[in-house]
Amino acid sequence: MVRKFVWITYCLLITYNMSSCVDSNLATPQPLPTFVSPGIRDKPVLEGDGNSTYQIVSQLGAITNYTFDVSLDYAGHSAKVIQLVEVVNPGTDVWNELVFYLPPDLQTDQFVLSEVKIQDGVEASATQMQVTPDGFLNFQLSKYIKPKESRLITITYGLEATQVDLASLSPVGDIGYSGDVLQFVNWYPQLVPYRDGIGWVRWPDVGVNWPVVTEVSDYKLLVRATDGVVVASGGPIERRGNDWHFQMENARSIAFSASPNYELKTKTEAGVTIYLFHLPEDSYAGDDVLEAVTRSLVLFNDSYGHYPYRSLVIAQNHYRSSIASGGLLLHSGQGFDNYSGQPDSLLMVLVPLTLSELWWGELVGYDTITEPWIGASFAMYSEYLYLEKYYPDMEEWFWSDRIDYWQPDGPLNSTVYDMNNRQEMLQNTYRIGARFLHELRNDMGKNKFRSFTRDLFRRGSFRIMDANAFFETLRSHTTDYPEEIITRYFDVNIKMPDIIPALTPAYNLVQSPTATPVQRFHEVQTGDTLTSISIQYEVPMQMIIDRNRILDPASIQIGSKLIVPYP
Repeated sequence: MVRKFVWITYCLLITYNMSSCVDSNLATPQPLPTFVSPGIRDKPVLEGDGNSTYQIVSQLGAITNYTFDVSLDYAGHSAKVIQLVEVVNPGTDVWNELVFYLPPDLQTDQFVLSEVKIQDGVEASATQMQVTPDGFLNFQLSKYIKPKESRLITITYGLEATQVDLASLSPVGDIGYSGDVLQFVNWYPQLVPYRDGIGWVRWPDVGVNWPVVTEVSDYKLLVRATDGVVVASGGPIERRGNDWHFQMENARSIAFSASPNYELKTKTEAGVTIYLFHLPEDSYAGDDVLEAVTRSLVLFNDSYGHYPYRSLVIAQNHYRSSIASGGLLLHSGQGFDNYSGQPDSLLMVLVPLTLSELWWGELVGYDTITEPWIGASFAMYSEYLYLEKYYPDMEEWFWSDRIDYWQPDGPLNSTVYDMNNRQEMLQNTYRIGARFLHELRNDMGKNKFRSFTRDLFRRGSFRIMDANAFFETLRSHTTDYPEEIITRYFDVNIKMPDIIPALTPAYNLVQSPTATPVQRFHEVQTGDTLTSISIQYEVPMQMIIDRNRILDPASIQIGSKLIVPYP
């Protein structure tokens, strides 16, 4: 796969004095340690099953590549973005259109689309794009993308962050600021998954959750910040002056936050370097967060499977909630501000809950629209497993205050379209899901349940897992299938919504007279020369030489297939 973004040779390795790459007349920033590559660790073996996450990754097919060049105006709470997307068609259909999802903040005047260009020279302006009411950016391709072919899409746009109302229990502002933190989550157009024979996965808009379904992709992010601003993202690579470079491979998303006041604590555990970016007044809380993250990492490595990356980044955000994205955990700013020092504080309970979403959501993907219970169940139950191991005297508190107090009710397999508001979504997935997994564990026994969750993680890593895979794996780990438990939590009458509306078909090229194919193939016969092939197809010979990277034009092999581009 061609990598379209070229990284400039490192100026120097970052040391504890990060001013080494900064002009001497600039103010010296706070010291930060050397950053560790976020790449996949060498064969992180899943204990006892003889498989490894690394091997799973190596079996992946084509992956979309995202490259971002972000000019960040911290004081102005805005950014200008050049986004490159290398799109590869891994299936058997021919693509005549591309579909990107615009997250909620991008469906407002916070997002200003300037230009879209396609690699082959065909350009489409913003006025030619179709932005649907459900938040999808669609455009037709003048040159179709055949199986195994790729295109490079360039999307240029501006972003404006909103000020977050911290008085709200569930403040909006994925692209937002408050105090001295600026945050960008769900901030870019995302290519939606494609299903052969069906089309692009498009879903009706819903206000309960952020309905995002994404395949794993590779990400490179350059943030051009202003003097003194520290930028945090998954997998920090290098800082050169005010330019911050990040890279994540085989991830489902990438996010970042920025602040001139971030301080950094680090720790290494189980081969993973943990970075915590926090505000200076919250140093005490930061120590406890770092310990909680370390404990959670050890627990989840054992309970689910090894975290496969070399680095894990936590950054204090600007609101109540915590969000996991790529190798980054944006952790509750209000939790830091109101930290009591007790394990039942918001800051602490959100660590295992949200961090587990790097395992169940980022590594193991699932459909957050039709089957939100898969990730939500594990998130809430991970909090219980954490308390059970490290604070066993708080188990009763968890069930009474975190679960029963809210009186959750309803079928676990409800879709987001069956829920009236965000609170109902929390009840019907997170809290009921924790009860369901707890009953399973009690029924199976702790050891069998651990084997089940580890196998589930192994099978689902870097893929999109569904309920069928969940129950098939469960069946393989039980001699007495818990039908009665499942029946009590799941309603067989729940109807899956039609999330894939009627689409423009993925035309067969022969059936589409308006199609302009990108290329064709010629099998070299006895007597063929590049000159004769050029004449036959009315294509300049040099185009054939360049497209096939022919070193000796006088020697072409009989039986070989040459790509013949259209002029």
